Amino acid sequence: MAVERKVYVLYTGGTFGMKKDDKGKLAPQTLDVIKDFIIRHTILYERKPGESDEDVWNRIVTPDGLITLYHQLAEDDPKAKSQKYKVLYRMDSLPTPIDSSNVTPKDWSDMAERIKEHMCVYDGFVIIHGTDTMAYTSSALSFILGKIYKPVIVTGAQMPIFHPRTDGLDNFVGSMLMAGYFCDREMLHQVMLYDLNKLYQGNRVVKFDCDSFSVFDSPDVFPIASLETTIKLYKHKMVEPIFPPSLKSKAFTRTETPQVRILRFFPGITENYVRGILVGADGVILETYGSGNVPDVAWLKECLTEADKRGVLMLNCTQVYRGTVLPIYATFEAHVIPGYDITPEAAMTKMIWVLNSDFNPETKRKILKHSLYGESCAPSYCPVS
Repeated sequence: MAVERKVYVLYTGGTFGMKKDDKGKLAPQTLDVIKDFIIRHTILYERKPGESDEDVWNRIVTPDGLITLYHQLAEDDPKAKSQKYKVLYRMDSLPTPIDSSNVTPKDWSDMAERIKEHMCVYDGFVIIHGTDTMAYTSSALSFILGKIYKPVIVTGAQMPIFHPRTDGLDNFVGSMLMAGYFCDREMLHQVMLYDLNKLYQGNRVVKFDCDSFSVFDSPDVFPIASLETTIKLYKHKMVEPIFPPSLKSKAFTRTETPQVRILRFFPGITENYVRGILVGADGVILETYGSGNVPDVAWLKECLTEADKRGVLMLNCTQVYRGTVLPIYATFEAHVIPGYDITPEAAMTKMIWVLNSDFNPETKRKILKHSLYGESCAPSYCPVS
């Protein structure tokens, strides 16, 4: 008897599910249109001799709407092949699919709630998302969901699945393969991002190219898996997240998004500019030079010290594509927290998550100083220390 695995697919919007309208502009399609296309694509690989399209449809789609994943994918996992795994999945969507440039922290909470609602029923999760803010979403979900025991994979496309040259179907198939057939691998029990045959840790990625199919990279850590002619899991190269045992992850508790701002340094930056960003902020991400350096001027230290006294949380990350901020520069004296090798996307979402939580001020600072879910090489969070 086949071993069944179930995957919950949440379509949130993005280029993946768009099609050109009569005016030649990309327009989002309904979930039913997307499901119909994917099922018909599956039929191409599942048809047995003498079967009609209707015969295959009735065989691979259950009466309650679960869809059978391509059987051939079991050949990529020796364990699944020997135990005759069968992966079924259900496709769902947000009430109104959105362009990822319109995503807000509330949407992150909504996505997380969907996953939590179905956590006991499904073995893996795939979120289809626009690529523009996908790295923000995968980072945010890692903090909101915290320690999980099933894979959650965010993926999308540069070209719609309805285009002959789409990358969307490959990304979908790869994500489903890892979330379904490989769902019992403990190293995959976290939030991840899948793009062009690579599976990345979700809070370690950046979007670095908007013109190619290779959209994302993980500057400071190795991918979790590579899906080429063979599938390789890089456990020996992976910096495994250390999940704090007594820190319970929390969804956002505030109805309004906190005032989190970005202070990017540049030659000739002025005091008025810096004060304009710091005044009224709840949290600030400093994007500094190199390993955390800033101009050595008295007014800057004064600005940062005043902000610290007002209770503004400040996290320092580098402008450089790859590198580490160390607690050795003047910003550290003004209680600016070194972010080590955290990405700007993870820094921003972590700051929003921390400020939205009901942790006390001391705990918030401590959380920002440490790595909770593998988001940086900072010392691991230890609640009792």
